[in-house]
Amino acid sequence: MTHYSAELARFASELQFTDIPQDVIHRTEDLLVDWFASAIGGKGARPVEIMTQFAQSMGPNQGTALADSSEILVSRSASSPFLACLANAAASHVVEQDDVHNGSVFHPGTIVFPAALACAQAKHLSGEEFLTAAVVGYEVGIRVGEFLGRSHYKIFHTTGTAGTLAAAATVGRLLKLNPEQMLHAFGSAGTQSAGPPCHRTCTLTWPLGSQPDPSRTS
Repeated sequence: MTHYSAELARFASELQFTDIPQDVIHRTEDLLVDWFASAIGGKGARPVEIMTQFAQSMGPNQGTALADSSEILVSRSASSPFLACLANAAASHVVEQDDVHNGSVFHPGTIVFPAALACAQAKHLSGEEFLTAAVVGYEVGIRVGEFLGRSHYKIFHTTGTAGTLAAAATVGRLLKLNPEQMLHAFGSAGTQSAGPPCHRTCTLTWPLGSQPDPSRTS
């Protein structure tokens, strides 16, 4: 009997752009535009500015040509994929206008798109590869969130727990991991899964506490 995790890893590894219905592709494009708007909407928020400044100060020297870099959207500056992903993920959740999937109690866009954008830019990948990875990330994160159920949300923030697996699936697909490697990526992501709802009492922790760091997870 194939384990459910192995089945999910195989799906994440082997899904092709041509396998995805056109209406799903169009919906993913709409979700991407929505995510961009949410990320730009976070510009100026104190926690976003703090994380952006950190990402810029810890990233590569801005005065040099940055090969294999990724963009921090709110500052239009370049940094490492790791740090750009961190800053963009924080920016896209702080105004609470990012998408939400009610059945899984999960904000997939703020996890999937920062990881996908950072990796796709750094690896110079195509739009088709980007969209395929995004579909994979949404599917994995939502399925895990639905499995965990609403009782999970009473104690943990699902975006910070199921999100680790969504980020790993997204970047794993862009890196063309095989099913066995993807399964290992899920295991590594699971060990970093966290999300106690402490952010509900402190607005400064909202963009950090409501989600995993997709850059570190992926």
